[in-house]
Amino acid sequence: MISILKENSIIRKINMQYFRNPVYLLVATLVFLFCCGQNAYTQTEAGLNELITKALQNSQTLKASYIDYTIAGERISEVKTNMMPHLNVSGDYKYYPQVPKQLMDASGLGGRPGSYMAFGTGIPWALGTTISLGQLIYSQEYITGVKLAHTGEELTGLLLKKSKEDIAYNVSSAFYNAQILMSHLSFIENNIGNMEKLIAAGELLYQNQMIKNSDVDKLKLSKTMLETQKETVAESYEEVINALKLLSGIPQKDELKIDNKISTDNFLPPDRFSPDRIELRLIEKKKELTMLERDNITASLIPTVSAYGVFNYTFYGKGGENSNFKGYPGSWFGLQFNWKLFDGLESRSKRQIKDLELKKLDLQTEQLNENVSMELKNATLQIKLQNTNIESRKEQLALAEKIYEQTRLQFKEGVANITDVIQSDNSLREAQNNYLVSTINLLNAQLSWKKAAGKLLSF
Repeated sequence: MISILKENSIIRKINMQYFRNPVYLLVATLVFLFCCGQNAYTQTEAGLNELITKALQNSQTLKASYIDYTIAGERISEVKTNMMPHLNVSGDYKYYPQVPKQLMDASGLGGRPGSYMAFGTGIPWALGTTISLGQLIYSQEYITGVKLAHTGEELTGLLLKKSKEDIAYNVSSAFYNAQILMSHLSFIENNIGNMEKLIAAGELLYQNQMIKNSDVDKLKLSKTMLETQKETVAESYEEVINALKLLSGIPQKDELKIDNKISTDNFLPPDRFSPDRIELRLIEKKKELTMLERDNITASLIPTVSAYGVFNYTFYGKGGENSNFKGYPGSWFGLQFNWKLFDGLESRSKRQIKDLELKKLDLQTEQLNENVSMELKNATLQIKLQNTNIESRKEQLALAEKIYEQTRLQFKEGVANITDVIQSDNSLREAQNNYLVSTINLLNAQLSWKKAAGKLLSF
């Protein structure tokens, strides 16, 4: 509200002559609406779904995961380039201050048998240009490599979803804690107000010599303890709100108000349910990736066929009186066949390693299925238990408030003693704490069930 008033005062200070111009008037209006929009977020209470949405939009961790997913997509293009033609151009220039010579049998040229003569094998200048073209025709490693790249992209996509679920879980947990702390703070403030009324009544009774001064001091001590507790809870609440800002990508300097109305609907999980746990899908995708890696080891033993073509043009020359510089073209093409016949049993050892990795993943799948089943059962039991407990806690809280109010009125009239008042106050606080404990237990149980069932992003 203060920031909005400042913006209004700034606009009023603008010289009125600018508003005679429609352009200036339009710009000023847009600036005012933009500034009001910037402050609108702090004037409304943010709900859980809104904060999760903001967290998914602003999370740096999630942005990094998106980059990883994009990189995985580029890996596919990288692998596919191996099937594209490869064209290379190279050039070479040589100058021989001393032309290399070779020895030849001199007898064929009229020389003495058994003697040799040295002949030059070139001329001082040599300039060549070569263009080569290669094309892979068949490679089982390439085929498996493309499948590996696609599977890697799918695995990265699952990791991206896992990051989203982690964010939703962390934001939900912090949001529920903030709601409970705010409810606790509200109880404490009400208790302080009630204690102030008791102190006022106690002082009046003391003046009428109906209670001792120490009884009033006991009430004042209870109030002081409540005020200390309020400060502690308020500090904890601010810490949780700051953590919620960080998780949601809200700047720490901005104000954040959350919806403090706790929703404890009677949510009962279905009896028959097939969980869509992201961890299970990750393991299955890792198994698929491992099997492809094993196939790729076998593919390395399958022959590869490629075609190539070469064209070059070479110039030879020399300087001096009889200078000469002439070029000669050359070209050829062919097929290349590569087959690894024996690699020293390296591929055999690699395949055995992959087989062991697959067995390990099977064990992890079995263990994770058991864990998920246990988590779902425990969360379901907790939800049913806490749904029952919370109703009981509400009744106990209402009864404790009724007893406390009756005792306070009796104390004011001088009928109840200080012991009755303190006992009813302690009972009220205990009922409040029990209610809050049951509430957070229910919220956590619902959150645990959503995590176990893979429903954290269903909001």
